[in-house]
Amino acid sequence: MSILARIRAHGGEVIRSDWRLTIRRGRLTDAALEWLRRPRVREAVLEEVWPEAGEFEERAAIREFDGGMSRAEAEEAAYREVMKC
Repeated sequence: MSILARIRAHGGEVIRSDWRLTIRRGRLTDAALEWLRRPRVREAVLEEVWPEAGEFEERAAIREFDGGMSRAEAEEAAYREVMKC
């Protein structure tokens, strides 16, 4: 069962706004929410919700480290490029 399916099975919901995630608790326990905050788990959820997440992360990192942009600027530009806005 996918992580997203587990969240939904407990009445929770994952909402994506651009490249950010918000999790509505539902009946998820504090321990479950803590587990969902782990970077690798959060990455896996983002990949389930938004398959382009890996491409977005790569483009943002290149812009930040090679292009000298701030992280916020790099994420904004990468999002526009990946979503072709």
